[in-house]
Amino acid sequence: MWYGEDTQELMELNKEYHKIFGVYPYGHMELEYGQDDYSEYVMDIKKALKIGKPLTDFVE
Repeated sequence: MWYGEDTQELMELNKEYHKIFGVYPYGHMELEYGQDDYSEYVMDIKKALKIGKPLTDFVE
């Protein structure tokens, strides 16, 4: 779950993630990212897109 402000970059990543995985990355209830985690959140989404696996497959 994402608890921060959306940026243009994040909105575009959300759309791309949804196209590939059928859900938005902020919809994974078992994961929590706060505003202070923005760079980690973006990095994790980019990694998911690159390796073709949803966040829940590699984020602890």
